[in-house]
Amino acid sequence: MKTPRDKSIGAQMHIASQLMRRRMHHRIHELGSKITLEQLAVLEMLKFHGAMNMSELAHLTVKENAVITRMVDILEREAYVERKPRASDRRAWEIHITNNGLKLFDELIPDVGKELQKATECLTKEEYEEGMRIMIKIIKHNQGF
Repeated sequence: MKTPRDKSIGAQMHIASQLMRRRMHHRIHELGSKITLEQLAVLEMLKFHGAMNMSELAHLTVKENAVITRMVDILEREAYVERKPRASDRRAWEIHITNNGLKLFDELIPDVGKELQKATECLTKEEYEEGMRIMIKIIKHNQGF
């Protein structure tokens, strides 16, 4: 029996996202790491955008500040990131990726990328590009909420 969820693009995007995340988590754990995909995304933002405060990190990862705080606490405990006072305002803190964090990211990302490729190999190049175009359009439309 069909449900409203079966006809909802939002629900179908969520299901596809969850299944792909499950696949990525499985691969990361096969590689011997306990890091989550969400924590890996934090390392990615810090690697490519540089040090930033919690609010900036929350914005870039599309997560709530409280969630980012918990993730940074875990990543800091594992020595993948560190908090440092901001040079321009010592009362403010910035999150920096450590050499350990860079090493872990660089070790995992090739395998994660291959697994993502496997997860989408059912699509033609044109379908993949069209799907990306549509997802980017939906993301832009909904930013700011």
